[in-house]
Amino acid sequence: MPILAPCIFREPAKTYFLDPGDLEILAGDKIVAETARGLELGVVKFRPRPMDDDKVVPPIRRIVRVATAADLERDAENRTLEAEAMILVRECIKFYELNMKPIRADIMVDRAKMYFYYESEDRVDFRELLRDLSSRLNMRMHFQQVGPRDAAKVLGGCGPCGQPLCCATFLTGMPPVTLRMAKEQGLALTPHKISGACGRLMCCLRYEVDFYRDMNQILPGPRSPVDTPEGPGYVSEVRHLKDEVVVSLGDGRRIVVPGEDLRSLRAERGPVHACKNSIKNGGSCGGAEGKGGGCKTGGCGKDGGCGCNYKKKSPAMASA
Repeated sequence: MPILAPCIFREPAKTYFLDPGDLEILAGDKIVAETARGLELGVVKFRPRPMDDDKVVPPIRRIVRVATAADLERDAENRTLEAEAMILVRECIKFYELNMKPIRADIMVDRAKMYFYYESEDRVDFRELLRDLSSRLNMRMHFQQVGPRDAAKVLGGCGPCGQPLCCATFLTGMPPVTLRMAKEQGLALTPHKISGACGRLMCCLRYEVDFYRDMNQILPGPRSPVDTPEGPGYVSEVRHLKDEVVVSLGDGRRIVVPGEDLRSLRAERGPVHACKNSIKNGGSCGGAEGKGGGCKTGGCGKDGGCGCNYKKKSPAMASA
């Protein structure tokens, strides 16, 4: 097994396993290492340790040296130069009238190359811009187009929760997120409440969705007819985290019923049946939703237990 050192660079969410060679390095040491982009200044996350071959993605790059005072000074100068380069890039983009949104500039520690990240909905012909900037900055340029979610990852920031963005801190990939996940968790589908800093659905919508899916299997859904210890009713609110529901009874009361009690009653009495005067049976009772006019209190139970004004006709009345 190779002995490698886990290191991080400008993106703290991504860890690189590098070959330390004969260098004596400790956790927290700043190092200059080879990456796919060139020479970069990084930080050792943990001391070198044996790593299984299946956990390492080749090629294995090496740590060149422990960062010196000159490396740290140059890195600080590079950060200032990046800010100046961004001002110049914005001016040039405006001059060439390009549909590009500048995101960030990264300069390698040896200043051999600068990576420029931009956001755009369409393909952009930036050849003139590239030649102009390369001559002005006197270094090689690499332009990288990113999407809205990647742009938020590169820029960083805080989410609606007040914490640093997940994608910029610990998420190593962009998980797929769908609107259905928000529905399954009973969240309001207002766009600004379920959207992140990137304008897309928040990544954290999938953190607890498996729990809600499991709870939806054992708890009745909203407006479902249920039996309770105090009589039949219908579910008006589902509280997944507490494993309980709020039930509206036929007399207008609202009670909180633990999910365990509902499951026990269902196992004892079987599934709840609709009122015999329900719309499905040709009557006028709208059942749990109180539609149709015949059901005055809602919450269909067994044989008109919802308080429906339906009365069974006697055989004599039926024959008449």
